[in-house]
Amino acid sequence: MLDWELTAIWQAVDQDTLLFSRHARQELSLDALTFEDATDVICFPDEISKDLPGGTRAPGLNFDRHFARVRFRVKVGWNGSYYIVVTAMSN
Repeated sequence: MLDWELTAIWQAVDQDTLLFSRHARQELSLDALTFEDATDVICFPDEISKDLPGGTRAPGLNFDRHFARVRFRVKVGWNGSYYIVVTAMSN
């Protein structure tokens, strides 16, 4: 991952311009999680990985945080200057 990617995503969180897709909102609701939970994972991740274009997954950064035996993952993608939480899940 590139430094500018992380900086831009964290800036979107700080400026309250980070968007949440309908799918991400549904996933948060199903897991009884909040937008604040998702932004905490983005700001304080235990791990960050990247899905590259051309793979089986949509490109973006995956932010993981571990709570005991549960992993909470938030995936953030972008299109130009728009940064969007594509999905969020816990397992």
